[in-house]
Amino acid sequence: MIKTLTLIDAICAIALFVTAFMGLHAKMEKRVSDWFVLTRLALIVAAITALATTLMFFRLHPLLFIGRIIWLLVALLAIEAAFRQKRETFGSPWLFGATYLILIINVIINIW
Repeated sequence: MIKTLTLIDAICAIALFVTAFMGLHAKMEKRVSDWFVLTRLALIVAAITALATTLMFFRLHPLLFIGRIIWLLVALLAIEAAFRQKRETFGSPWLFGATYLILIINVIINIW
């Protein structure tokens, strides 16, 4: 069961990075909105698998699992801010860079 959740979590982390990257580089606002929806779906699935893993194995490493959920919330805030900035003012390179860095760290954490 844990291998399945880990695999789903890793796939969601990669999908989260790819959809956020494509959405933040889209030229049309409709494409930005479409990629944003897909990013939110990947984020919801990642949150569900992180929560399921936490509930199943909380006794082993409670701080590790709580840290993963907190990091997922940080990724959510960065993605929301970056997409909002993209829709309103065509984006901010510093915010995009910070979002990419957070998502890359998220991929590394979830694959590890």
